[in-house]
Amino acid sequence: MKGKIISLLLVALMLTGCNDNEVDRLEDRIDNLEDKIDALLDQNGVNTGGNTGNTTDTVINEGEGETTVDTSSIEATISGYESDANSLASTISNLTTPSNRSDAIDLYWEYKREIEELENAVDRYENELERMYRNNTLSYNDFRTYDRLLEDIDNILDRAEDDLEYITRYDD
Repeated sequence: MKGKIISLLLVALMLTGCNDNEVDRLEDRIDNLEDKIDALLDQNGVNTGGNTGNTTDTVINEGEGETTVDTSSIEATISGYESDANSLASTISNLTTPSNRSDAIDLYWEYKREIEELENAVDRYENELERMYRNNTLSYNDFRTYDRLLEDIDNILDRAEDDLEYITRYDD
C-alpha cells in the first residue's frame, strides 16, 4: 500500500512539471519518510512485509537483523551496473543529432533498447536483494543502502533517456 502511495506521489509530481533535481530531492525525502515509517512500524511490532496471507510474502527479517552474506560481491555488482550506466549516459550525451529523421529515430531505438536492458538487469538485481532480505541473509539497513544505490543508477538511466530524447528529438 505504501509503495502505491509513493508511486502516485511521484507520478503527480512529474505531471506537475518538477525538474529532475526536484524529483531526486523529493525521492530522497520519500526514502527518508519510508525509513521513519518502517522504524515506527517495527517499534510497534507491526509486520512491515506487506503480508496478505501469502506465506511467500512474509518477511522473516523483522527489524534490523544481520547480514550473513559476503557483501563485497553485492557491492561489485552494483558498482558494475553504475559503471555501465555512467558509460551509457556519457555515450548518449556525446551523440550528435542526425540530420535525417529516420536515422534519428533508429538511433533513438538503438540506445533506448540498451537503456531498457540495463534497467531490467538492475530491477532483477533489486528483486534478488529483496529476496535476500526476506530470507534473513541481508539486514534491513544493508538492503536499504543497496536499494538507494540502485535507485541512483535508475536516475542516471532516466537522465540518459531524457538526453537521448532531446538529442534525437524523438519520444516514444
